[in-house]
Amino acid sequence: MSIQLETDESGNMVLRPVTDWITAAAANIVVVLGIQYTEMLAGGEIAKKSVQFGLTPQQCLELAEMLTKQAKTLLVDRPPGKAN
Repeated sequence: MSIQLETDESGNMVLRPVTDWITAAAANIVVVLGIQYTEMLAGGEIAKKSVQFGLTPQQCLELAEMLTKQAKTLLVDRPPGKAN
């Protein structure tokens, strides 16, 4: 089974803005990635949450490559004069 992006009841992608992150090495074999994000709760309240992932060095390189590719695509496709 392949991973699917989370969607809401209308079929729109659910987005949780990333507000901070940190990395560390664990046991010299795993990279720990901590991500802080915000989430809209019922009633319009905004909550700060965080999650930690353990990644192999190879997974880190693959993730970095995918993120870089997506970011470069967005930067190239941005119309001139648009703010970052």
